[in-house]
Amino acid sequence: MAGQKLPWQRIQRSDLIKWVVDSPTSLPLATGSAGTWISALCVVGSLIGLSITLALQDPFQYLLNLAINAAFLIISTILLLRSKNIGRRGANIIVAVATVVVTVQIGTGSGMDPAIMAVVFYAWVALFVFAFLSTAEALAQIAFVILCYTLALVYGQRPSAPLADWILTTSTVIVVSVSTGYLNYQIRKVALTDSLTGIANRKGWDLAIDREMARARRLRHSVLVVIVDLNDFKQINDLYGHGFGDRVLVDAAKELQDALRPFDVVARWGGDEFVILALLEHPESAYPLMDRIVTQVGQVIPLSCGAVVASPDDGTGALLLARADQVLYKTKEDPEAHYKLENFESLRP
Repeated sequence: MAGQKLPWQRIQRSDLIKWVVDSPTSLPLATGSAGTWISALCVVGSLIGLSITLALQDPFQYLLNLAINAAFLIISTILLLRSKNIGRRGANIIVAVATVVVTVQIGTGSGMDPAIMAVVFYAWVALFVFAFLSTAEALAQIAFVILCYTLALVYGQRPSAPLADWILTTSTVIVVSVSTGYLNYQIRKVALTDSLTGIANRKGWDLAIDREMARARRLRHSVLVVIVDLNDFKQINDLYGHGFGDRVLVDAAKELQDALRPFDVVARWGGDEFVILALLEHPESAYPLMDRIVTQVGQVIPLSCGAVVASPDDGTGALLLARADQVLYKTKEDPEAHYKLENFESLRP
């Protein structure tokens, strides 16, 4: 029937599905440093592992465990000192290595049933990955945990009830990870997105721009920073009411998202203004991107844009945004222009 959503369309629009397919660029996933947290967890975990082994009746029967924990303590301390250089890929690698370290100790045994150590340390992994990584990455890490634990039970120390042990550990890890991950996603969504349009708010922008500027430096890409202003929006509110104006904002935000690439960042800056950050392999590719923005959003409401192309080393995100705001004023002074695009170098005092 016309206008009625089919079952799979309702499923695709559910929050749970959005959470499962959530990508790192769609919503900033952490307010702290993932590298610092995972390094600190590894330091604490290795210290606890050493303490557990030394607390056993005859700890020197477990020289392999002592050696593993001591080596991992040294490595994780070094990582902690250099944690600011650990990116998303590095965090994933460290999590996987930590999972292997825990699994080896479970397999070789520490004088106790494997579930005691496994539940604790695997739960740490579950909490971290859903706090700092994308949902897809986190689910992959949890699958790796379950695989590793299964191998540890099959080829390593055998508990008195291996199937019960496996069910206890895997169910605990799954419940902790899924429940914590989904709640974290909902909290981030409320805190970092604009309640009307569903795109990032100022706080979301602040987190995303730091992350994307760092990514641009690593990739040696240029950045495009844009301010979008909807023309005559006040008159729309005055003539048709704020409810109609809200629908215009929602439609404009949707058209902006459609015009941009999945990994570009768009946020509502306030009122009828939006801001965009895009990474560019070649600065010239900024022009077709700007043309798409004007064409898409222009179907809803006329707009004016100020855009700046720069190297991520030219300044902070806040500085580049201020420069884009200067360009926006130049656009508004030219009645024939929908946008002006300038190189950051030309705006230097």
